[in-house]
Amino acid sequence: MLKLRSKISIFILFALSCLALFHCAEQPAEPPKTTASLKISLPVSSVYAGGSLQLLAVATLRDGTQSDVTQATTWSLAPGRAGTINSKGLFTASGNEIGVETVRADYQGHSSEVQIEITKRAVSLTVWPSTATVVAGRSLQFEAISEFQDVTQEYVTSKVSWRINPGVAATIDTNGVLSAKAGASGEETVAGSFQAYSAQSKVQIKASFESPFEMVLIPAGNFTMGDDNGHANEKPAHEVFVSAFQIGKYEVTNRQYVDYLNAAQRNGEIIYESSIVTAIKGPFAGREYCRIAGGPEFPDRFIEYLEVEPGAFEFQARAGFENFPVVRVHWWGAAAFCAFYGLRLPTEAEWEKACRGGQQFNYGTSDGTLSHDLANYIGKEGRDQFEGVAPVGSFPPNPYGLHDMSGNAAEYVFDLYGSDYYANSPRNDPKGPGPAMLTQNLPGSAIWRGGAWTHDANACRAALRGSTGHQIDPNYLAGSLFGFRVARSQ
Repeated sequence: MLKLRSKISIFILFALSCLALFHCAEQPAEPPKTTASLKISLPVSSVYAGGSLQLLAVATLRDGTQSDVTQATTWSLAPGRAGTINSKGLFTASGNEIGVETVRADYQGHSSEVQIEITKRAVSLTVWPSTATVVAGRSLQFEAISEFQDVTQEYVTSKVSWRINPGVAATIDTNGVLSAKAGASGEETVAGSFQAYSAQSKVQIKASFESPFEMVLIPAGNFTMGDDNGHANEKPAHEVFVSAFQIGKYEVTNRQYVDYLNAAQRNGEIIYESSIVTAIKGPFAGREYCRIAGGPEFPDRFIEYLEVEPGAFEFQARAGFENFPVVRVHWWGAAAFCAFYGLRLPTEAEWEKACRGGQQFNYGTSDGTLSHDLANYIGKEGRDQFEGVAPVGSFPPNPYGLHDMSGNAAEYVFDLYGSDYYANSPRNDPKGPGPAMLTQNLPGSAIWRGGAWTHDANACRAALRGSTGHQIDPNYLAGSLFGFRVARSQ
């Protein structure tokens, strides 16, 4: 009986096995998971020289799923001059080459290619201004300047990752614009990161801030710029629209410039050697800001560098000359001063509009004429008994309330010089032929306006355009006639 049951059980198992085999024969086999396509994935398409970039190889399978096959992929590179790639998909740019490399991935008969741009490697980063004071409710544009391996400098503001800490009194956007919150106050640290570098700026947010400069609002409007009866570079006379802006009531004084120099020295932005102040940080690093010693033609020293305690030096305005306009300053030193206070140099169009007093005056005086009772220029007569520069505000203002727009110190403007620029000048808010943001090299000559105490009447005209030349001889700069006044957009 037991033997019979055993035989029956074996028969049943055999029958079930046959049925299973028959069923399997009727069902098609499951297709293998083979690759349908291959794609290289990378976070960005460029990397700076010396940097690295991890690439991924992603296979799309026939069933629609995706798989990371980076480790199993064969990687190659062409032309291979500016970088290398290893077996794990890590691309490393060489330290000194720039260019474009094509990376190829091969896997199971499929391939994919991407191009990687290798850009210049930065060797420094500066956030500008390095310190600032912002009134609650107002904004300030920060800039980032980087020096590269080829010794060039560029604004990289749009490429920087901006952040602010603690972010209680202000915010900063991706373009570097800080916005101080209404009613807020406190200290904020603005930081920018670019490639392997980061830099910071300290910002004081204040409910109110008394500016060291008296500013005058110049209303928006049209005026005729240039002079058809003047020099060739003043022609043609043409109508220009200038938006509302503010400009300094007076030329920047020795006292004001000394305050800036001492702050810049504390921040490590400048160095003083052999009577020369030179920038070591910021967009004008390596450029001469000013000289504080006189030259053979103008021996007076208006600014001094004195030891105030053992081993500690500071700049001081010479006694009696605190309220005289600062001179012997270069365009870079003027532009850096303005940026330190969140201001700028006036454009050439703004300056001329302000000089003409809203009445198309030929001179920037109280009535549009020139005499020694109204301005300080060559010679001594009437009110003008000065051998050199005069204290700011020594002569009556023009109809806009601005002093010394003709004579005293010649004044830098923002624009670069172009002898034929007026023939092609835009009608609205022209800014000259140069770039909107300048770094250490001026691609042209700086412009001065208004004439100086050594100039004749012709050079003091509102339309007169003077240029410094691309490179100013150091001996001439030591006795230069150039000062400036500040401006800002309304």
